[in-house]
Amino acid sequence: MDITYDWGLDQLPDPAAARAGEVDADGLTPEQLPEVRELTARGWQLASDAPMLVFLPAVWPRELRTWVPDRATRYEWWYEQDPKTRQVIREQTVRSSWESRNEVENDNDALLAEAGVTGRPRARLWLLKPPPGFASVDDFLAELGRRADAAGIDGACSAPYVRFTAELLAELTK
Repeated sequence: MDITYDWGLDQLPDPAAARAGEVDADGLTPEQLPEVRELTARGWQLASDAPMLVFLPAVWPRELRTWVPDRATRYEWWYEQDPKTRQVIREQTVRSSWESRNEVENDNDALLAEAGVTGRPRARLWLLKPPPGFASVDDFLAELGRRADAAGIDGACSAPYVRFTAELLAELTK
């Protein structure tokens, strides 16, 4: 089977993005954005941002995916440890800097390149619907994990796992 990776560069953002208008997104996480809330209420699920799954939108069927511009705020956990005991002295959640966000994006692009998937557009929040026969994207991912384990394929962002996922999605949606 010939696998192509499609980042939907010609795919327009979901109309929900325009309906969100000029609503201030400052401080809102991806899940809190009005356009994401609208889409999740209609059965879409925000794609995981886990590094092992960053490739999913490129192999997901077009009719089961959409995207909105990423205008969300990101946060990270910051802590300070006692150098002798390694006990956490202070901790807090802080807004991620643009440099930190860019570093994560660069890491994701490097992972994808190692797996043979290139050309990922940045600044998109992807939303997915499950393939036929699955109640949710999470149910599909659980089945994918079981099948990959049975086939001896490590569930990481690697060429074999990406190909395995693409083939399974193609089989389920033909």
